[in-house]
Amino acid sequence: MLLTQLSLLFQLSVAPVQYLAGASDFAAPSRAAVSDTLLESARVALSRGRPWQASLLVAPVVQDSFLRSPSAVFLAATAASRWGGWPEVGRLLEGEAWLDSLFEGRGRVLLARSALERGADSTALAHALAAPRGRDPESEGERLLLLATALDRVEARDSAAATYLRAAAVLPGVSDWILLRAAAVTGDSAARAGIFERIVLPLPRERIRWTDAVAYERAGDLEGASRRYRELGARLKAVRLHLDMGADSIPRDSVRRELLTLVTAGGPAAEVRGAIELLDSAFAPLSVEEELLVARAADDAGLAARAAAGYPKALSAGLAGETERYGYAMALARLGRNAEAAVQFGLVRSPSWMAGSAAYLRARSLVRNGEAGKGRVALAEIPVKYPRDTTAASSALFLLGDLASDNQADRLARTYFRRAALRYPTSRFAAAARFRAAMIELLTGDAAMAGREFDELARRYPRSGEAAAAVYWAGRAWSIGGDSVKAHARWRKATQGDPTSYYASLAARRLGLPAWVPAQAPDTFMPVPDADSVVQRAALLDRLGLTAEARWEHERLARVADTSPERLLAVANALRSQGLASQAIVLARKALARGAPADARTYRLLYPVVHQDALLAEAAEQGLDPSFVAALIRQESMFNPTATSPAGARGLMQVMPQLGGRLAESLSYPVWDPVLLYQPDVSLQLGSFHLQELAVRYTEPSHVLAAYNAGASRVERWARRTGVDDPEVFAERIPFVETRGYVRIISRNQELYRSLYEWPGRQS
Repeated sequence: MLLTQLSLLFQLSVAPVQYLAGASDFAAPSRAAVSDTLLESARVALSRGRPWQASLLVAPVVQDSFLRSPSAVFLAATAASRWGGWPEVGRLLEGEAWLDSLFEGRGRVLLARSALERGADSTALAHALAAPRGRDPESEGERLLLLATALDRVEARDSAAATYLRAAAVLPGVSDWILLRAAAVTGDSAARAGIFERIVLPLPRERIRWTDAVAYERAGDLEGASRRYRELGARLKAVRLHLDMGADSIPRDSVRRELLTLVTAGGPAAEVRGAIELLDSAFAPLSVEEELLVARAADDAGLAARAAAGYPKALSAGLAGETERYGYAMALARLGRNAEAAVQFGLVRSPSWMAGSAAYLRARSLVRNGEAGKGRVALAEIPVKYPRDTTAASSALFLLGDLASDNQADRLARTYFRRAALRYPTSRFAAAARFRAAMIELLTGDAAMAGREFDELARRYPRSGEAAAAVYWAGRAWSIGGDSVKAHARWRKATQGDPTSYYASLAARRLGLPAWVPAQAPDTFMPVPDADSVVQRAALLDRLGLTAEARWEHERLARVADTSPERLLAVANALRSQGLASQAIVLARKALARGAPADARTYRLLYPVVHQDALLAEAAEQGLDPSFVAALIRQESMFNPTATSPAGARGLMQVMPQLGGRLAESLSYPVWDPVLLYQPDVSLQLGSFHLQELAVRYTEPSHVLAAYNAGASRVERWARRTGVDDPEVFAERIPFVETRGYVRIISRNQELYRSLYEWPGRQS
């Protein structure tokens, strides 16, 4: 529908001149009619929580001088504000003549928020002052909050406090949170104490001490603020304030020592990272001894680049030993600087346990650097040189097996896997090596032997991650070998474990049984008025732009819900109703563990669907099964639209910003900002479009999923392995543990989603 509407408007906008001149009574009304249709569709999209869809619909109208109108511009700005496009809001509204005469002055409110988001505080203040009173308490409260925030930003703290207090009076439902903001900009401690006394809700009261520390900081009493932050456990914040106080109050050497203590104390990673950043910014250049301390701490805190910068300085000065060189090499490897990593790993010669590990990691770095031949030679030397190093030797044999599998040298690969399993039965690779060896035997040799090997694996390693797979594949091996009795026995055993597991589902299918589905149950829950009031309060806070306060409300609700199974389910449902599916999943898991019925009501909380309109629309647009998309989203983000991976992937479908930019260009987005990836309908559109790209390239869902997770280039390599024309075999022969699990989990999730919801045009 969207593409049809946009296409029609485009055709009309480029119509021949004679039609516009000679038949204006036809052409102009037709364009106006299309414009009206687009604007109405945009309003509907906005009401359904699809602001980016609304932006796409209204964009051609706004860009056309003939069709552009105040209504279209205001609608476009409203849509942009809902997906966080504050620069776009400013671009659309700045200079419009109707700002004070139309839409009850809401344009001014949008401009004030846009300016605040962009750090243009004086501009924000001007717009907030010009905005008229709101027509209802919520809109008036929003205006006052924006005005108070702008006053706060320009250091007019007394006026800001007074305005916050006015906003609190207008918005009694969230007044406690607004009172905290008023207190934070109130310099007089007695007046501040009076404000604190008016706060009654437990959660805002828990924040009083934090607010008091902020108030001391805002008033310039850095010593008082630092003392209070330290009492609250915010050591890094206290040190920052000490640094800001200057040498006259606190000697810089004292601050430097305290930062080094934070760096080396092994505290939370975020605190260590902040301390390192502060050291580098305030005290560079560091001494060589300090560089060594920082490099070690950075290594542990996940700052590979900082570790890689610090270690060589200490090594050059002769202050570091083999352990530090090993750490340096690991940091280089994490940064993808594999050639340099291989060199440094090669220099680690002792102690013996580290030397074996370094030899393996050197070989792996060579392989990752494209020097597979050298890497294989180096790997083959490790079991000979370090035969008693279980970790290094088994890792080397296992990787040699994988490399041989990539080259379709399956019997050689089996030899390596067997050696890893039999020589090092206690290694972490033993069970996986046995599984891969048995799989190769099934695909290239004797099925009965493969069956015996799968059985032995399940017997020897019953608690391993490969045990369930071994039971199922033993059944397949015995079936191929002609022993249906043994095959069915293995498959029946596979169905007796977790009924929601991937292998239980596959085994049921082999036995001709329906896959397990939870018993039907309506979505009815016990009343939880206290939880409902929290949800409503958090929703209002979110609409007002008080997002941190809304998050605290939701987090506390999830914490205090931990009572009876029925209450856990009810609170989970309340959170789901606000789109907070990831929190709902956590509570539903607790409820199930505490005895909640394993019925469809519980499982719809465990496997939720939010943003359903957008999901269905985008799946239909790309020709995808919506249950497949839902299953993927649950695995990628648990339906958390603000999810961010360590690698930087964002949103519901975990799209990387670079990929998102390419996809947006393909879809002719009128504007692109990576913040869009946190918008559910954008993530759904771009992620579904990318899934469709992969579905055109690969016919099997398992290949599509593997490519979505690990990249198409790897799937091309894995697709050359023996036996992978069978989708089940392909999933098992994926060498990456994460990707293998990803494919299996989503495949099973899809079956659950199909059973739990009615999907339009459901595929069998």
